Amino acid sequence: MHFLRISDPPAVAPQERQVGIVHWMERVLDECEKAGRNFAPGPVHDLRVALRRCRSLADGMRFIDPDPGWKRMRRAGKPLFSALGELRDSQVLQEWVVRLAPKDDPSASELIAFASREEARLKDAASFALHKFDQKQWRDWINHLSTRASRVQPGGLVFQHLALECWEQARQLHRLVLRNRTKTSYHRLRIGIKRFRYTVENFLPTLHARWGEEPQKAARPSR
Repeated sequence: MHFLRISDPPAVAPQERQVGIVHWMERVLDECEKAGRNFAPGPVHDLRVALRRCRSLADGMRFIDPDPGWKRMRRAGKPLFSALGELRDSQVLQEWVVRLAPKDDPSASELIAFASREEARLKDAASFALHKFDQKQWRDWINHLSTRASRVQPGGLVFQHLALECWEQARQLHRLVLRNRTKTSYHRLRIGIKRFRYTVENFLPTLHARWGEEPQKAARPSR
């Protein structure tokens, strides 16, 4: 693999900074504070989004920058991201049951009661994962990795190649969905589309502006 030469930092427009590594890593710290209060559905979702963005940015930068900080940052966010994912699943289940089931449905009441008990258990697990999450180290990475990222010009051929690889992976996952239509294959396809979407959004701003929200719509689960 050939790495891009690190050059002087390019001028970055304000609209590009808000989707960069500094924005999302600082957003993680902000959302940690909000989520840690009571692990309400909104803050839990927002923290997962911020962590996912950071992990996607790390994946992209590792493709061209051998600095070990990218891998370490990505790995550091995984336990918290996973714990919040289980909690979020429980919260979404309750939301959909309340929305779809009749109020006097005994089966729905039992399901909500079960999900509520699971939510309490999973909040404890998420609280432990949040406590273990090293925010001081995360702040150090913000300074270090933002400097690394600022030296790479978005939109280059290497990022185009990376986006093409993500698109091809999503295309293969889509073929798999058409063959078996399992829950697992749909989940993997959604992740694959998100990886493609975040790669374009973060590293190919011109294409992202041209395509608008189409990749985002494709990644949304059908209702």
